[in-house]
Amino acid sequence: MSQELTEQLEHDHELIAQAMKVTRGDLAKASRFDQVPYNAMALRRIVKDNPPIRRRYLELLSEEMQEKGLHIAERILKMAELQDRAFGGEYKDDEGKIHNYPVDPKTAIDVSKEISRLIAEGKGQNMSAKAAVIITSKEDAQEMLEAYLDS
Repeated sequence: MSQELTEQLEHDHELIAQAMKVTRGDLAKASRFDQVPYNAMALRRIVKDNPPIRRRYLELLSEEMQEKGLHIAERILKMAELQDRAFGGEYKDDEGKIHNYPVDPKTAIDVSKEISRLIAEGKGQNMSAKAAVIITSKEDAQEMLEAYLDS
């Protein structure tokens, strides 16, 4: 293969991976992007025959998750705080104002289901000692939740 053809294929593969990231892996939707010169059937075959495309797609997703700080353990902590809030009670905001939150059993149940789903998603994922230190050194989960809810 010529160098030019190889570079074009690599460029096409990168465009496909980028389109997959935008569509969250939906190849039918990715095939509709102007930069992707394949129909859905051809795109499925190309992705299947070229594992580096899927690897690049997963790298892009991983980068996006890291940028957004959506680590599973952090998400579980946030959801636990939301669940606590759904049980009602008084909470102080950053300015010291006291807010009363009514009991919302439906939300508490929904949040509990989401926590269970996140735990199941996180099973089997190893956490390095460095990651554990980073998570525990972040601001208190309650403070994060209050800042989010008050914004």
